[in-house]
Amino acid sequence: MKKNIIKTFTLLAVGVLMAACNNQPSKMDSDKAANGSSAQGGIAYIELDSLTEHYEYAKEMKDSLEKMSANATTVLTNKDKELERSYNSIQTRLQNNTFTSEQQYKTAVAAFEQERNNRVALEARLSNELAQKQAEFLQTLQDSLDHFLADYNKDKKFDMILNKATVLYGDNKYDITQDVINGMNARYKK
Repeated sequence: MKKNIIKTFTLLAVGVLMAACNNQPSKMDSDKAANGSSAQGGIAYIELDSLTEHYEYAKEMKDSLEKMSANATTVLTNKDKELERSYNSIQTRLQNNTFTSEQQYKTAVAAFEQERNNRVALEARLSNELAQKQAEFLQTLQDSLDHFLADYNKDKKFDMILNKATVLYGDNKYDITQDVINGMNARYKK
């Protein structure tokens, strides 16, 4: 317990020291700011929500996933209607005494149960396919972002590029989201 408290305070102290050091503008940073040029190095952040909203590949994949989901919903809705018709048919035949034997009734019920089990399996398969497609998209997006940032940072030389969602506060001057969106879209169009 004491070790956890010590670790927590140590991390907090390191964070405070880093923040204090980052808040002290160096003479070089002050000179660059006075000259109107942006300082290289330091920390920047990206708003991933904006990136996924404006990055062409992400928009295309989002549309594709939405279509896939809508198609799955349509297929399952149609399957549900078939099951309802099948159930109603069995009930109607039962009420009208059109089953010639108990075995014929049991066979109809067994066929209905099989159809229902097939529907459950279909839903699971479609759900898994959609989840797999989403995971592939997220992995591709992450790979694309990682590769782009590696190239982008060769010139910018940031010490760290963060996801804004994990930043409690960040001045807009550290926001490179639009640069990244523009660069990734240009790269994607090639």
